[in-house]
Amino acid sequence: MVDPQSVTLPPLTEEIALSAIRTFFREKPFVFFGTGMSCALDKRFGMPALTTELCQNFAPNLRSPEQDRQWKTVVESLRNGKDLETALNSVTDLSLLQQVTHATGQFVSSIDRECALRIAKGDTTWPAIKFFQRLVNTLPEGDPILHVLTPNYDTLFEHACDTIGIHYTSGFSGGIERRTDWKAVELSLLSEQRTIQRRVSKPTYKRRKHVRLCKVHGSLNFFFHRNMIVENNSWMWNPPDFAKRVIITPGLSKYQKLQEYRNELLRHADEAIDNANQFLFLGYGFNDTHLETYMKQKLIAQACKGLIITRDCNPRIESLLEEANNLWIVCKVQEQDANGTRIWNKQYAEWLDLPAKELWAISKFAEEILGE
Repeated sequence: MVDPQSVTLPPLTEEIALSAIRTFFREKPFVFFGTGMSCALDKRFGMPALTTELCQNFAPNLRSPEQDRQWKTVVESLRNGKDLETALNSVTDLSLLQQVTHATGQFVSSIDRECALRIAKGDTTWPAIKFFQRLVNTLPEGDPILHVLTPNYDTLFEHACDTIGIHYTSGFSGGIERRTDWKAVELSLLSEQRTIQRRVSKPTYKRRKHVRLCKVHGSLNFFFHRNMIVENNSWMWNPPDFAKRVIITPGLSKYQKLQEYRNELLRHADEAIDNANQFLFLGYGFNDTHLETYMKQKLIAQACKGLIITRDCNPRIESLLEEANNLWIVCKVQEQDANGTRIWNKQYAEWLDLPAKELWAISKFAEEILGE
């Protein structure tokens, strides 16, 4: 990033930066969290580990010369240093795509199972859960919904919420096999209170504070079964052959799948983003063109407030920071062996370095900024 040289821009001080960031949380944000929040618990959730798995350990059942050609192109691209998103653009055969989806689901679910059991046993904690607990607890009574979006397939967020009692929903209702039913969800999230009117006790109802979780690229517990998308936790670590996983793998094919599953995966996210005026990004690398289309309109064209908290900055984030007037970033210093923090906003002349603070780590951020 080229730092502004104009003398008209004021310097960024620790007092200014931390005050502005604390002020950001006076209003409810729309929250994005990416693989950085899962990698904070286990690095195998990251794209490099999946790339290695598909390149070295996955052996697809190639049934035609075209499938063979497409997969050889993928492997060659990965070995030449291309990212997984770009490499999988070569796969258009539907049968091969389904095999890639199955392999991706099996790999991620094996790690998810390990981590989920450790969370349930109390041996570990999802690093961001106390942060989310704080956000949910401070929701106003008249607006008790925290909208959260993630492209992650794993269920660490859900397991962590269950551990400490945060109410959440993805829009599914039912028993073992749940179906999309927002009316039933709304009713289940009402709490009853009784008031005395003219010596008669009458019930009143209000919404519980809760998270509406939009898993826009699917989830380990989402399946296409009986001609619809269902949520079934009992299948997510070892799915039956007759139920197809609903996870949107990288590559050009994901745009077709997103349209196919738009009602279940995207409709409520679209509405919530349209209505939001400030956005919080946690461990999110801005490497999804579809989601960035929404974000650039909100952060650049509409000048909405934004805050990025992430371990590593990258060229995509730097470009967005240069264009958005009200966007802050909290990230790690660039030196490999250092753990200090850097903060940036284009309204100021230079980066602020805080070598003694680790605010890019979400647990440290929550303690310092939110008092948790």
